Amino acid sequence: MNYLYIYIVLLIYFSIWFIISQIKKNNGLVDIAWGLSFLVTTVSSLIISKELTITKVIMLVVIALWGFRLTIYLFIRNWNKKEDFRYQKMRNKWQTKLKTKAFFKVFLSQSLFSYLISLPIILTNLSNNHNFKLINQLILLLGLIIFLIGYTFEVVGDYQLKKFKQNPLNKGKIMDQGLWKYTRHPNYFGEATLWWGITIISLSTLNKTTLVGLISPITITLLLLYVTGVPLLEKRYKDNLDYQTYANKTSKFFPLPPKKNNPKVV
Repeated sequence: MNYLYIYIVLLIYFSIWFIISQIKKNNGLVDIAWGLSFLVTTVSSLIISKELTITKVIMLVVIALWGFRLTIYLFIRNWNKKEDFRYQKMRNKWQTKLKTKAFFKVFLSQSLFSYLISLPIILTNLSNNHNFKLINQLILLLGLIIFLIGYTFEVVGDYQLKKFKQNPLNKGKIMDQGLWKYTRHPNYFGEATLWWGITIISLSTLNKTTLVGLISPITITLLLLYVTGVPLLEKRYKDNLDYQTYANKTSKFFPLPPKKNNPKVV
């Protein structure tokens, strides 16, 4: 039942954002809700567990660090902007019963994805394993390092892109500087990487049930690579010659040195 209670709290959270989005007439606000949804899950599962351990505290800190940063960034960027092209496309496709479809196909589905990806957090907080031996500490440290690598790519990538767009001289140009020189999607690479770090932190409890949490980074990596992240942006720029030139020399996802004189898109 504890798992159900946690999801009910999460569903209420997304339902509140659904109401806000209907008032603002912008289903894209669900992107703002995304980051803090994991903090909601973290806190609710901690309350249910009724205990704190070093691993649980560290998990709370990294989720708060990531969740607040992402939510604030997207709030500033999206709150007063028009609805993102992805959600506009959905509206045009639906045509009728827009609010009902928005709730089930956007907000309810996001709550389910958030819950699924939160499994390492939930399993850690509901774990009864209190061991903190050297092996636990080493795995925890590895998870933290991987999280910080991913977090750095996401934060720095977003910052560099924001600065690039703020410069009027860059209007119509393709961002190919900083981290974007080594990967076409440093923010998405960072997102996937930090979730692998979070999952390894969870595995540091050495509780067998936390192995289920591997669903989380596998799911988010596959989604970003093949469904919601990379493919949508790549498709958007498929007819942009400058972008195709950029793509010819720059890795799609995993950071690699730029290629020279390579006619193929990686």
